Amino acid sequence: MRMLQRACGNFTSSKRSEDRKKTQQINTIMRMSLVVGILPESKNIWERRTPLRPEDVAWLIKKNIQVEVATSNLRIYNDSQYKRAGAKIVSKFQKAKLLLGIKEPPIETLIPETIYMVFSHTTKGQKYNRKLLAAFLKKKITLIDYEHIIGSLGQRLVYFGRFAGICGMVDTLHVFGLKQKLQGNPNPFSEVNNALYYGNYRSAKKALDLVAETIKRKGFNKKLVPLVIGILGHGNVSRGAQEMLEHIGAVDIHPKDIESLVHSRCSHKKTIYKLVFQREEILRSKKGKNFYFEEYLQHPERFESNLDTFLPYITILINASYWDSRYPRLLPENMLRKLSRVNTDFRLSVIGDLSCDIGGTVQITKRVTTAAEPAYVYDPVSGKITNDLKKSGIAVMAIDNLPCEFPRESSTEFAEQIRDFVYQIAVHGITDVTNHHALPNVIRNAVVTQNGSLTQKFKYLKKIDNRNS
Repeated sequence: MRMLQRACGNFTSSKRSEDRKKTQQINTIMRMSLVVGILPESKNIWERRTPLRPEDVAWLIKKNIQVEVATSNLRIYNDSQYKRAGAKIVSKFQKAKLLLGIKEPPIETLIPETIYMVFSHTTKGQKYNRKLLAAFLKKKITLIDYEHIIGSLGQRLVYFGRFAGICGMVDTLHVFGLKQKLQGNPNPFSEVNNALYYGNYRSAKKALDLVAETIKRKGFNKKLVPLVIGILGHGNVSRGAQEMLEHIGAVDIHPKDIESLVHSRCSHKKTIYKLVFQREEILRSKKGKNFYFEEYLQHPERFESNLDTFLPYITILINASYWDSRYPRLLPENMLRKLSRVNTDFRLSVIGDLSCDIGGTVQITKRVTTAAEPAYVYDPVSGKITNDLKKSGIAVMAIDNLPCEFPRESSTEFAEQIRDFVYQIAVHGITDVTNHHALPNVIRNAVVTQNGSLTQKFKYLKKIDNRNS
């Protein structure tokens, strides 16, 4: 009997010891893991997106990752929803070391020696964010830029591109319809509002369904026929824009056929034409040689835009292409000036610059626009701009935060892309990301700054800064 009691006692003692070890292991994990913080977005009053939804927060907490959420009246999900998911709602972060946002955080709010995951808009050497980059360095912040989380085939793994394309296409059609109406050309697109007004994908599609029905019944007036929409780019943004055009029945056309289409006497009043350019169609060798993409990547200075071949026949141009200063502009200002002087019937009415690089591939993108004032008009002869859409010239739609017009759907798609990455960084509990080989390469390669220095991949930013200082 005594032996049985001793055995039971030993078993109980052993069980308690195992339980203590498990508790210690859990506590160790809790101590080592980084606390995740969700930043408030403050770029403008329309920015309601969030990097993680309440259900994503609950998922992290079940995995023993603590979450703090900065209180916000703008965010598409309210504080109480995050609180019910298990997050701590704070006015100022207390323990958070891995801070998640969407747009660039204000410099004065940066917390030293933490990790920030945001779209920093610093890695092209953008002048307007050089002070922000300097602040990341000075405060020894590890900056992980979503834009550089890239797969083995060069594809972006974290993006809002599809909804940028969807909302950007809706907004461009809105600007086109309004501009034509104000200039005395009634058209089906004058009934399209901007995407922010609809607030979600389903409502926007319903509105476009009505437009498509009107086009089938009445079509466009002679001044707008044929209606040709050209698209630059082939990524997620381009695909989102094309998705909306296909929804209203746009027909594909090859660039070689565009001139004959415009000059033909056939009736096109009930058709929208979609033209997606390939690289070899919009770029040409300065020496008249054939276009080779490999040569272009190595020596972009040998090439120039070939878009002047097609622009006289395009009504709306959508820019969804990537650009940085190494590459030729696809739509330089002098090209538009020359074309508008040579062509008395210059058809280009609206440019939807969904990439929104100021002075970039579309050089007449002089500034960003907003949902309240979605476009300005550029006079290609004088170079002057005005907010009056009744004026003659090219309307430029350049809203730089298009996905926030559908905040819930774009947040959902985004959160699904980053949630696992957030967990992997948080659970390892380190801010020295690039040197931690347990983390995936796609994360380590997206680190721009760490320990007060630019990482090797982004050393070129120092050269840009020196060159422009």
